[in-house]
Order: sequence, then structure tokens, then C-alpha cells
Amino acid sequence: MNVTALEEYGLRCAVQLASLPEGKTLSAPEIAEREGLSIEYVSKFMLLLKRSELVRTVRGIKGGFALSKPATEISLKEVLDALNGRKKSSTEFCKSFTGKSEACVRLGSCSIRPFWDLLSSYVEEFTSRMTLADLVRPEEEISNKTRVIASEQIGQLRKGEMRS
Repeated sequence: MNVTALEEYGLRCAVQLASLPEGKTLSAPEIAEREGLSIEYVSKFMLLLKRSELVRTVRGIKGGFALSKPATEISLKEVLDALNGRKKSSTEFCKSFTGKSEACVRLGSCSIRPFWDLLSSYVEEFTSRMTLADLVRPEEEISNKTRVIASEQIGQLRKGEMRS
């Protein structure tokens, strides 16, 4: 699975905001310096996150950017969707990549669609259960939580509970 630079850097910027004490803000130059990015690039991420109402701006001398709600209430799915737009569902995938035809030649009987359905479902569930607050915690704790979620999802797959 590929993660775009937009998703990676934007998520890192969002984590910077998640790590702030309540009532504090960071300016685009401060975030850029902390993450080793250009101010223009950080401003782009903040605009995308603001449009999705995950980030708010604070004016004034101590102004900057802050999360619009607690980091525990912002899923990674929300952040990634805001940064990169909604991911295509498998049915959209089938309509988008039709080759030379107007419709996919495998639309009636597709061996690929169930794979995309299940993978999309897995990633969506996983990113919905992780929050920005999780990514502020130490790496070992995050690794443990991701293992727990993955284990639970594998259990759901074995029982046939996860949609595909």
C-alpha cells in the first residue's frame, strides 16, 4: 500500500497539533520548522484540514492552528480523508479503471473486486479505530494498540463478520 507524501506529511503536521496542551496553537512556520517542511507545504495541509473542520485558526499575536476538537475524537481516517479526499470504493475503482471500454469488462464477474472490498474495509476499520491522540503516545504503545486492532480484525475475518 502506498502512502502519499501529502498523507504522510499532513498526518505529521496534525500530530504536532495533537501534541499541544489545550489552548495552545502553532503557526505554520513553527510546524514547518518542527517537521522540516516548507511553510507553503504546511499551509496547504492546514487549509485541507481546516476545510474538513478538523483544524481551526486562531488570530492574533499568539495565534496559529489548533485542532477543532480533542485529538481523542479525531480518527486517522478523518485526517487521511481530509488530506487526500475520500478513497475510491471498489465499485468506484471498477468504474474508474475501465481500460479502453466505457465499463470494465469484468464488471459482471470480477475476481479482483472482492480483494479491493476486503482490503478497503480493513484499512477503513483500522484507521477509524486509531486517533491522533494515539499517535502522540510512545512508539511501543502505538505498536501494541495496532497489534490488538489487527488481531481483532483478523478474528472478525475468520468469523466472517467483516464486510467485504
